[in-house]
Amino acid sequence: MGAYDDREIKIITAAIANHSDKHHIHNDYDEMLKDADVMDHCFYNPDFPVSEWEKDRYHHLLTKFGITSINE
Repeated sequence: MGAYDDREIKIITAAIANHSDKHHIHNDYDEMLKDADVMDHCFYNPDFPVSEWEKDRYHHLLTKFGITSINE
């Protein structure tokens, strides 16, 4: 389609490849996708089992965004 250049494709595919590896820090784009994944698991999908390390990352994100009250 030509919508993305080679650099953008590398960034996007790396973020997708690394999004499940939440125990290691990668580049900013990878971390952003990991955060979105955790937010989806914890905030939007209450039926999805959430691990303790995801809960920790989720609570860190809530603090970072200044969100103080979310029903869990």
